[in-house]
Amino acid sequence: MTTALAALMALGLVLPTVAQTPVANSAAVLEQIAGAQQPKPGKTLAYTFVQTKHSPLLAQDAVSKGNLTLGSNRTMRWQYTEPQAFALVVEGDSIYTIAGGKRNSLSGASGKMTRGLAQMMMQMTDGASLTNDKLFETTLTEDAGSYRATLVPKRRDMKRMMQQAMLTFDRKTLRIKSVRLMEKDDSYTQIDFTLQ
Repeated sequence: MTTALAALMALGLVLPTVAQTPVANSAAVLEQIAGAQQPKPGKTLAYTFVQTKHSPLLAQDAVSKGNLTLGSNRTMRWQYTEPQAFALVVEGDSIYTIAGGKRNSLSGASGKMTRGLAQMMMQMTDGASLTNDKLFETTLTEDAGSYRATLVPKRRDMKRMMQQAMLTFDRKTLRIKSVRLMEKDDSYTQIDFTLQ
């Protein structure tokens, strides 16, 4: 390894990559992956997560931690535990937040945006976005240990939130491992999940 390459790797400017190849029967595999994100009736899937927000405007990355619970009846609880306690809850068509021990319904313009973000995150984590060709153009690649779905939004409102999303799934369990939302100006949000 050259000195220049070693220096770049030490600075984190060159990341080792694992070759991803296209999946031949991607529609069938996407269906399997989407199904694996759905809890069995009456059960839940529970994850812990670490969320990293990167932006050229930030002096350093903002890191949050929390828990995600998906229920079989269209329920999701996205709860931040660090650096502040905050929860976003979806129960069917009802979406609300819990902050400072208080439940707040979402209304007005900020509520509409939060509802849109909540629905997008639910679709990403419960697998619904993988097979929704009205919302996303999806490509599926694989390596020895994982599948990666790259979703490019089709709708204008989604394009305002992100340029693309990259979802990584464990090849054996088909469960979600990470989501990376690529935004404009080299900003992104990376969420790494651990199944409980």
